[in-house]
Amino acid sequence: MDAVSVNPVSDGTLHVVLRGEIDFTKSAWVRKVICDAVIEQRPSAVRVEMAEVAFLDSSGIGVLVEVMRAAWEVNAAFQVERPTARVYDQLRTAGLLAAFGLT
Repeated sequence: MDAVSVNPVSDGTLHVVLRGEIDFTKSAWVRKVICDAVIEQRPSAVRVEMAEVAFLDSSGIGVLVEVMRAAWEVNAAFQVERPTARVYDQLRTAGLLAAFGLT
């Protein structure tokens, strides 16, 4: 199964699902897939679901930041949804909970 799937929703939202390990070996590809979809589809919102992420390193966090920037560039709202407890702690430690809509 792919580490990322990107699906437009009829309400204009781009629904992104991340899975498995989002680390330096996959981060460039995952970032490109999502950012390309944001630029091409210009959604009103980007929602990144992380319930199936087993591991996230600093390059994976960087992917989320880049996707957030891409969303902002097309005036789309950005939200991270359902992070695992481990990922939530990593995002809290990085100081990104509020930026990712996870307060």
